[in-house]
Amino acid sequence: MSSNKSYDISSFDLTLMSAGTGLVLLIVALGAAALTEIPIITIALVFILVFAVFEAAICYFAYLTYKRHKTEETANSLEHLISEVVRQVDFPSVITTADGKMLWSNKKMLELCGAANQMALAGKNFSVMSGVPMSEIITAVGKKVITVSGKNFYAYSYLMEAPDRDYWMTTLEDRSELEALEVRIDRESPVVAYISVDNLEELAQYVQGSYREAAAEVEEIITEWAQSIGGLLREYDREKYLLLFPKDRLPDCTESKFDILDRIREVRFGDGSMSVTVSMGVSNAGENFNERSANAQSALETALQRGGDQVALRKEDGIEFFGGKTKINQKRTKVRARVISDKLAEHIRAAGNVIVMGHKSPDFDSIGSCIGIARLALAYNPNVKIVVDKGNPNFKCCTPKLIEAMPEYEDIFIGTARGLDMIRSDTLLIMTDVNNMKIVESPDIAANVFNTVIIDHHRKIAEFEREPLIAYIEPSASSASELVSEILEISALSQGALGSIRLSRHEANVMLAGIMLDTKNFTRTTSERTFSAALYLRGAGADPEFARTFFFADLDSFVTESKLGSEVRLYRDRIAITVCEGSGTPDDRIAASKTADTLLTVQNIDAAFVLIRTDDQIAISARSNGKINVQLILERIGGGGHFDSAGAQVKNTVSREVLEQLRGAIDAYLDGNDN
Repeated sequence: MSSNKSYDISSFDLTLMSAGTGLVLLIVALGAAALTEIPIITIALVFILVFAVFEAAICYFAYLTYKRHKTEETANSLEHLISEVVRQVDFPSVITTADGKMLWSNKKMLELCGAANQMALAGKNFSVMSGVPMSEIITAVGKKVITVSGKNFYAYSYLMEAPDRDYWMTTLEDRSELEALEVRIDRESPVVAYISVDNLEELAQYVQGSYREAAAEVEEIITEWAQSIGGLLREYDREKYLLLFPKDRLPDCTESKFDILDRIREVRFGDGSMSVTVSMGVSNAGENFNERSANAQSALETALQRGGDQVALRKEDGIEFFGGKTKINQKRTKVRARVISDKLAEHIRAAGNVIVMGHKSPDFDSIGSCIGIARLALAYNPNVKIVVDKGNPNFKCCTPKLIEAMPEYEDIFIGTARGLDMIRSDTLLIMTDVNNMKIVESPDIAANVFNTVIIDHHRKIAEFEREPLIAYIEPSASSASELVSEILEISALSQGALGSIRLSRHEANVMLAGIMLDTKNFTRTTSERTFSAALYLRGAGADPEFARTFFFADLDSFVTESKLGSEVRLYRDRIAITVCEGSGTPDDRIAASKTADTLLTVQNIDAAFVLIRTDDQIAISARSNGKINVQLILERIGGGGHFDSAGAQVKNTVSREVLEQLRGAIDAYLDGNDN
């Protein structure tokens, strides 16, 4: 209002000035006309011209005055508006110097800092108040999380340049509610679990008892457990369940080491001599339900491939296992073997070439299963090679007759260097008797071939970095040679092969030796499938007496075994441990495994561990009579294998240190600290 009044007075003054000037000019003009002889028309024209110029000047001056007043008025209004907006904004805001000295703050900042008025904060240092150096806030890219008065905020800083110096305006965005919401979402996000009863159907085939009664008891236990953790349980197939439960209950499950396994194991079938077991795949990793479901199913498959009776928990940072302390019979049917056989034949036909490979320091089972797979592959693809250490004593022992009788095998066996040269985009790698990529014959080949197949009877240690085309892992099988024998038998009459799939007696001898090795001459981990495979090999011409000659030891190995046997110490009253310096030859590992087998024949020994130094590492062979899971023990120090037969290779030349690691792993297992 005052601005408008000022403008009106100025306009009035200009009007009076214009009228006065015109009157003066008129008087001058009339005086000039009366006192001079200048024509009146000339005087009139001069008067009009001078008056017009003067009026134009007056108008221009009036315009400039109007514009100046309007600009000042707009600036004052805008400044007032901005000030009011900043003061009333919901975000606490403060203006500081670069070193953090506070110059101004809005109402929200006053409330946050507990100040009654602006003067209470003037001059204070924002760095001291927030606990975060102002230099960190103004140099942060985007937002910076700070804590003020016990609350967390996102701090955003904006540079305001002035002629004398630079200033910074910092706004705070309260993220307390967002954090609470994030915590709630994370706490209540669902964990997906797939549960499968391992052996109820198999037990019903061999033990007299009520299947329905046992199944109902198992379902009741699972249902009660699901309710106790606030879960939603649905049976989607016979003896298979889907469970969803909130993530905040997962720590309770891990702390109790999924005691549901023990509760299920208490369910006895028939005469009470055999217990029911379940396997579970659990996942809290994944962006959505589809990913978590897929991860849970993959985890369940891993649990089953490790032998069942355990939980595989898939997390963002890896996979963790619980249970697995019971030796069980896993479901394995001829139907699955037939499906695997068909898929394997399909992949072999589609491959440009095939590389077959076992594990380092190959034993008869590794060599025999490789030979069986090579025979199968040759029926569909002529370009097949086996990568193996031809200097290994086991290889030298079991292959001379094979190479002599079948010249094609002289060129089939190759070393790692030639194997690397064979790798193409369409190469198929088939690994047998191993699923741990660290101990394959050539880790470089395994890492560089995209298409892989795994056929193994050892328990799966962890998930694969790159999922294979086929992962036929059956811990219930006695040996890899048994699995390959089944595949060969099923594939014998398959159509599309280049020739009939028929083993020679020399090939069958090596494969039979593999089964004999892993079953200790058919005295351990055998089933009707084992004898069926042996019968197939016998029909192909295998001679058990000849295969037994592969196991004859030379004098050096006999001396090493004697030394290992003489250094035995009893640990925890039931475990035999022996440590020995090896001779530096591959025979040391063979001697160690034989010694471990022999120690199990000693009364009251439930497990045996044999440590022997080989080059820059300590090799460990472990055996169990079925009461102790040696696989779980050796997994803690980087090993793996079977429930009752496992091994490890520790990169350490100090036997004492490795022995302490082993004792710690044994203590953790026996004291219940292991999963």
